[in-house]
Amino acid sequence: MKKNKHIALKIFNLLLLISFINLINAQDYNVQKLDLGKLKENVYAPFLRDGILYFATDAKSNAFKSIKNQNGLNFFDIYYVPIKQANVKGKPKRLNNVINTTLNDGPLTFNNIDSSIYYTRSLNLEDDFSSLGIFKSTLSNDTFSSPVAFPHNNITYNVGHPSINETGDLLVFASDMPGGNGKSDLYFCKLNENGLWGAPVSVGDSVNSRFKESFPFLHKNQLYFCSNREGGYGGTDIYRSIYYKNNWTKPILLPKPINSSANDFSIFLIDGIQEGYISTNRGAYNNDHILYFNVNHPRPSSFKEVEPNFCFEFEDEQFSDLKDVSYEWEFGDGNSLKGNNVNYCFDRLGSYNVSLHITDNYIDFTYKNLYVDTLEIKTDNLPYVVSKIVENGLEFFVDFYSCDIPYDKHYWLVDGVVYYGDKLRFENKVKELKYVTWSSTNPKNIIGIIKKL
Repeated sequence: MKKNKHIALKIFNLLLLISFINLINAQDYNVQKLDLGKLKENVYAPFLRDGILYFATDAKSNAFKSIKNQNGLNFFDIYYVPIKQANVKGKPKRLNNVINTTLNDGPLTFNNIDSSIYYTRSLNLEDDFSSLGIFKSTLSNDTFSSPVAFPHNNITYNVGHPSINETGDLLVFASDMPGGNGKSDLYFCKLNENGLWGAPVSVGDSVNSRFKESFPFLHKNQLYFCSNREGGYGGTDIYRSIYYKNNWTKPILLPKPINSSANDFSIFLIDGIQEGYISTNRGAYNNDHILYFNVNHPRPSSFKEVEPNFCFEFEDEQFSDLKDVSYEWEFGDGNSLKGNNVNYCFDRLGSYNVSLHITDNYIDFTYKNLYVDTLEIKTDNLPYVVSKIVENGLEFFVDFYSCDIPYDKHYWLVDGVVYYGDKLRFENKVKELKYVTWSSTNPKNIIGIIKKL
C-alpha cells in the first residue's frame, strides 16, 4: 500500500482464569485470498456491512483519477462488492464522486446507529501532498450525503483510520498530531450530550509506543490495531487490547496466520476472532490484498438461551385452616424456610426432595414430612452455563445435569475471543458470553449456548 503522505503509508487481558486456557492456534485457522482485482493493484481496509464488503484500492477507474502521487501510483478510492465469506459475488464497483475525490479516500467505518460512514480523505483537494482528515456522510435510500469534516481535523497533521463502536458514541482514530508517543498514535473521542465529538484523548501508553500504531478496529470491549513495534512476526502486526477498569490493557500479539513475517494490518471481525478479514502484503503478490480467515473448530448454526426456572412459590392448602401451628419447608439442598407461603430460589439444576413439617405449638409436637415431593429442575437435554459470584468477580462453569449426551469437547466465546478451559473467572465486565460443546463420537451435534449477563 503506497500513498502520498508518510502517515498515509500506514499510519495508521485481562481475563483471570482458574484453569488452563489457550487462544486459537495457527493450525486452527483457514485463510483465503479474495479475488478483488488485478495483482498489480493494492487492495486493503475491509469493512463488511449487510453482505457488502467495502475496501480501499488504487485501481485506476477512469481518466478522472489520472493524477499520480509522488510514488507514481494512483490515489486510493473506496470500492464495494457483494460477498459471502470468501466468495465475491460480482465485479467491485467504485463509490460515486460524492465520496471519492481526485486524491486519497478510505478506509471507512460504519456507524450503525445512524447509517453513517466515517472515512479518511485528503483535506485539501488542490494539494497532492495534503494532510488527511476524517469525514462523515450519511447513507439514506442508497445515497450518501455530502461529506462533513470531523471537527478535530487539522491541516498541519494527519487524522484518519476511524473506527466507531457498536453504540456510536466512541470513535478511535490514528494521528501524528504533536505530543504523541511515536510516528503515529491512537486517540479516541466520546460523543457528548449535545451530539458533538469531544476533544481527542490518547488511548494511553499501554497501547501507544514510540513506533507506529494505526488501523484501529473496535469490537465490543476490545481494540484491535496494527503496529510495527518490536517483538512482532514481521513488518507490521495486528494486536488486541481489552478495555479494563477505564484503561486499555497491554496489547497481545495475535497468532499466525492472522499475522505473518510480512505487513499485516486492518482487521475486520465478523464473528469475533473466529472469522473475519485482514489486509496483508504476504505471499508472492508484492502488493496489499485482503484475506478471509475462519477457524476449523465446529461452529453452531445458532445459539440458544438456556435459562431454567429456579424460583418457586411453596404453599400448603390442606392444613392452612389450622391455628397455632408453625410451618417449615425443607428444599433438599440443605436450606429451609419457615412459613406457610414462601418463595425460594435454587441455584443449580438437579433433583430436590421438598418436604413440609408442621409444628402444633399447643402441644409442642412436630409432624414431619406432611408434604413430600420431588422437584426436578432440568433443561431439554442441554447444558446450562452457571455464573457464580466470587471474590474477584464472576466465575462461569457448565452444569451437564440434564444431558444424556456425553459432551466432551468445548470452547468458550468471551466477547468473540475463543478460550478453552472448564471454568472461567474474570474481573472485567463481559458483554457477551457463549459456550459451544459437542461429542467426539458425534461431532455434527454441535450445541451453542448464550448466557444472559
